[in-house]
Parts: sequence; structure tokens; C-alpha cells
Amino acid sequence: MAKIDLTPEELAEKKVRRSNGWTRFWAIVLALVLVAGVTVVATNQAKTANEEAASEAASRLAEQNAVAVNSNSTQSWDEGSSTSSSGNDTAAVATDAAADAAKAINEATAAAANAGYNWKRTSAYTQDVDVGSATSALNSVIHTVDSNADVNSVVGGFIGIGEKDATIAKGSDAAEAIGYHGDSYKLKATTLQASDLQNLKVDGDTYTFTLADANTPKKDGSTPLSRLTDDIVIQEEVAQEIQDQVGSAITVSSLVGVYSNINVKAVITDGKLVEMTYSYDATVSELGLKVAVLTVKGTGAMHTEATYSNFVY
Repeated sequence: MAKIDLTPEELAEKKVRRSNGWTRFWAIVLALVLVAGVTVVATNQAKTANEEAASEAASRLAEQNAVAVNSNSTQSWDEGSSTSSSGNDTAAVATDAAADAAKAINEATAAAANAGYNWKRTSAYTQDVDVGSATSALNSVIHTVDSNADVNSVVGGFIGIGEKDATIAKGSDAAEAIGYHGDSYKLKATTLQASDLQNLKVDGDTYTFTLADANTPKKDGSTPLSRLTDDIVIQEEVAQEIQDQVGSAITVSSLVGVYSNINVKAVITDGKLVEMTYSYDATVSELGLKVAVLTVKGTGAMHTEATYSNFVY
């Protein structure tokens, strides 16, 4: 059979296809290192912090009980009853405000999810990817494909490090308009609960609040974060994407992620969402990735912010 010579253009295209394939392969493998952030050290620090907080809370409770006992010895039952009633009234008002805010946000995002809008997401490393002694070796392999790429850049391509944006036309497929991982990034019709809205502040049309930390959240609405957004990386999706690309050569046995410092702002005017922004930090506490008989572990961290604005209803 005669040898078919490729044109310079065809050779260049073949090289690009090969480069993209390898870069995507390494992006998938190495993304598991970062997907949620730092090492078990973070977990130990969090455990220590929780223990200290529990101890402090116990001390405060003891102090409050002592004050209550002393107060009961000097005040009448009627006076104590009046104070308790006042505290309950304040708590009830706060609960009503949170319930009203959650209802307003859920209704506004449900309507806005089908509207046109602008989307922007910015994500940056707060700790570079480090897979220990394997870092240098992996960078060497990546350099054979792309001399300008490294572990950080290929992982960043997988998890969205950098600045990305899209304009979604009214009535169009938002996930398709956003592109890679669009189903995770598109505006979600939230299902927030009153108890989710911590540190709630309402200033005219603007609602600001925080959400509790999420430890390995699923996209099932079981945590405050997953009731807000699907911008979450989960083990099942990572494992499936790797299997689709490289078969069973790589398996993901565990992926424990911690999302913290979750801040949200929503601007709603006349019942319509005008703007919504959220941000979070992602850290890793446990990762199980096996390549043949080799178990790979790594560290890293990132901060992410996303904004939906300029709605067209």
C-alpha cells in the first residue's frame, strides 16, 4: 500500500488533536488532586477548631446558667417570664425574616432560570497543585505535549481556573451556551430554607447571607450549598468522566471535599432577580485515586466567585 503523505496543515491538525487528547487526559487525572482543596491537615485544624468552639460554648452555657440562677434568686417569676417572652419574640421575628427571604429568592431564581442573562465565573488557586514527588515527573510528561503547560494549567482547565463568561439568550439552553460543565454553572432555581440563611441582612432589594460549610456535598439538595448551586465537584461525576476517557485504568475510591466561606448576595426588585453572586473556598481532606497499583495523593486549594446579571425576562 502506497504511503499517504500529509500536508503541513494536516500534520499540524493531527498534532493538535493528539495534544488536546493528552492534555485532557492529564487534566482529568490531576484534577482529582485539587477538586476540593487542601490536605488532611485542614481537617485536623478544623477538628481542633470545632473542639475549641465546643469548649467555649460549654463555658458560655455554664456562665449563662449561673447568671440565670442568680437572677432567679433576685427577681420575681413574672419578671423572668417577661424577659423570656421578649427573647422568644426577637427569635420569631428573625425566623420570619429568613423565611420571607428564602421564599423571595427561590421564586425569583425559578423565574430567572429561564430568562436571558450574563454569566461570569472567576476561580484562582490559593495553593498550587502539589502531588509530592510525582509533580516534577508529571510536569515533564505534560511538557512533551505542551511546553507552556504544567500541572496547574491542565488541572485548571478541568475545574475552571481562570475567568470565564457567557451570554445566555432568553429561552436558550444555558448549559450549552456556557459550554464545558455548563450544567454545573448555569443558574439554578434555588430551594433555600429559612435555616440556611445565616448572618442574613436585608437592605432594600439586596439580600446578603452566608451558608454553612459543606462537607462532600451532593447535587441532591441535601445541603444549603446544593440548594443554592450545582457548582460542586462530586466523586461520581469525576469517576464517570475518567472512565469515559480512559476506561478502568484509573479508579476513584474516595473524594471528600470541604466548601467553606460561602457568601451569597441576591438583588431582587419587584419579585425579579436583578443579580446574584456567590463565592466559596474549596479544600480537600481525603482523596483516593488508584492508577494500577499506585495510589496518588495531592494538595491544593482554590477560591471561586460567580455572578449572574443583566437579566432579560
